[in-house]
Amino acid sequence: MASATAQTDSCVRVLVVDDNRDAANSLTRLLRVRGYEVRTAYDGPTALSEAMDFQPACVFLDIGLPGIDGYDVARQLRQHPELQTAKLVALTAYSLEEHGRRVQSAGFDHHLVKPADPAEIERILEMLNQVMKLASRTEQLAQRNIKLARETKNLLGETQKDLEEVKQEIKEVKEEIREVKEELREMNSDNGAAPR
Repeated sequence: MASATAQTDSCVRVLVVDDNRDAANSLTRLLRVRGYEVRTAYDGPTALSEAMDFQPACVFLDIGLPGIDGYDVARQLRQHPELQTAKLVALTAYSLEEHGRRVQSAGFDHHLVKPADPAEIERILEMLNQVMKLASRTEQLAQRNIKLARETKNLLGETQKDLEEVKQEIKEVKEEIREVKEELREMNSDNGAAPR
């Protein structure tokens, strides 16, 4: 699969990871209908591989996975700088308080208990969309600032050049004035008048 590039407001990438294929595929279809770019994985090692390649903005991650459990997947994802800002959502049947603490310590942002309320999924995705829009706007402003800084630097360079030209002209005018004064002195001394 092709490596992912920068995300846009209209195509936020989401990774769905669940060993229950029916649940994973249902959530994937729902997200695609909502306009998200989605990939699906059914075990821990595949989830890590897909996340590195796809670089999703959000991962819906089951805990009880074959290969590597969701806690370890989350910890490993958090170790990669390019995935540290991804929103990790634990989507699991584990509902005890102990599981909530483990979810939090593994680096998840949210903990949803199966069957997850679709309104709660929508709320998380809406927050994600807002964050992505703000990030996109911030990037646009940063690029604009860079452009303005370049333009300012160019203008300062042009102003410096103009200033050097003006200084040279002033120097030439002063030299001409000095020469005129010298000529006037010579003329005055030739006429016998005292120089001024």
